[in-house]
Parts: sequence; C-alpha cells; structure tokens
Amino acid sequence: MTIRRSIVDTPHGQLHVRAIAGEGRPLLLLHQSPRSGRMFEPLMERVGRPSMAPDRIGYGFSDPGPTEPTIETYAESTMAVVDTAGWDTFDVLGIHTGSMEAVAIGIGWPERVNRVAIVAVPVFSSEEAAEIASLYAEPRAVPVEDGSHLLEYWQARLVWRDPPYDLAHLQTLTVEELLIADRAHIAYRAVVGWPMQEKLTQLAAPLVVFAPHDDLVVQTAHMRDRLPGGTVYLDLPHMDMDIFHRHPDEMASLVRKYLPAR
Repeated sequence: MTIRRSIVDTPHGQLHVRAIAGEGRPLLLLHQSPRSGRMFEPLMERVGRPSMAPDRIGYGFSDPGPTEPTIETYAESTMAVVDTAGWDTFDVLGIHTGSMEAVAIGIGWPERVNRVAIVAVPVFSSEEAAEIASLYAEPRAVPVEDGSHLLEYWQARLVWRDPPYDLAHLQTLTVEELLIADRAHIAYRAVVGWPMQEKLTQLAAPLVVFAPHDDLVVQTAHMRDRLPGGTVYLDLPHMDMDIFHRHPDEMASLVRKYLPAR
C-alpha cells in the first residue's frame, strides 16, 4: 500500500493529510507538537488497515489556523477530514497533544469512536502548567542574521534522547519545526488550558494507554491509578522518544492487539 496525500477544507483552514488504504475499521492518528502526521508513516505502512494522519491545523503543511486555538478547535478540524473520508466508526490513537485531541474526539463524537488509545497522559499540575506556559509563550528562537538561533532548535532535539543519535532523523525533526517556527508554540497554550484529567472521566469509549518512558513519563505514571475503570495500561520502559520511528514493528503489533481492526 502507498501513502497518499491530500488537502482537505475544514472550518479552521486547509489540512494536509496522509492516508493509506487497508482492511477493517479505520484508524485515525494524531501527532504530538511540534511534529506532523509524518511521524506515523512507519506505523501506517505496517498496520494493514485504513489509516489517516492529518497535520494538525497550524502544523506540518496545514494552514496556520487560529492564533489561539483550543483542543476542541483541533478536534473540529480533524473531524472535517474524517467526514470527507466517509468514515462512519473508527479507532483513534494520539500522542501527547494528540492524546488530548483523541480524548476530545471520543467525547464529542461518542457514537463514532470505537476505541481511544493515547501515548502518554498529559495531565499537569498547576506548577507544571505554569512552567510550560512560560517556556512556550513565544516562538523558541527569534531569527538572527548569523543563523546562531538554529543551534537552539538542533540542541532541543538531543534532550530526552540518548546516543548514539540518529542524526538524519534529528535533522528532519529540526527542519519540521523550522517549517512552523513562528507558531510551533501555539498548541502548548491550548494544552495547558485543557482539563485532561476531568475530560478522561467523560470518555465512554474503551481507553488504552501506551506509556513509554519519554518526557511525560512522570505525568503518565502519576495518572496510572486515576484512569477510568477498564483502562488498559501498557508500561513500555524500553521505549522513550520517537517510538514510531525507533520501534515501528513493536508499536504496529501493539496496535493490532489492543486496537483490533475487526
């Protein structure tokens, strides 16, 4: 199967979408910030089912969108893509910001969402939320003539990753963030204002949590005993960052097991 790309109109701008054909119930894939749907390509090529990974409004090759979007803004845009694809019911898998968006879609369209899976549980204390808001209130680095600001983007890729580094992959991530450098921070403002813990209690669909030991390992572990009854929680201590890039076969196997396509 070949991944196809398209542009879809939504209430908040045009979204760039990656999609692949397959058999069984469709799977919607929602990326973290400041990434794009590209991060799911290895998974899409392996799961063997209809899958779609939009670039969230403001990210990747999608339109910039509103200057102060909410998680619901993102969910509305994504559901316009789902409707265009003609999907009736589907499973949804999100990571980090995408975890929040996946839960928002599960709450907003409960009759259409079969299962929700999230990678990490982004629930922050008031202190953590304030720190995130402070760190991401503005773009990461303002361009300067000698290009020295680019080093900050590069060095940020090394945080939470252990050597030996996949330098080609890190360069791609750096370019991906530079593509949206003036708005890469916007989703974080939506994230810190969204009551994820409260929203989880409103979710009717079965929930699966994949818990790699990434930059949200503390928050995810803290939520383990606070998740809705019946939640499947999978601790993945051998995984950290870039789980779909570094562990594509294992993640595809886990998705097939816990989000079966039939």
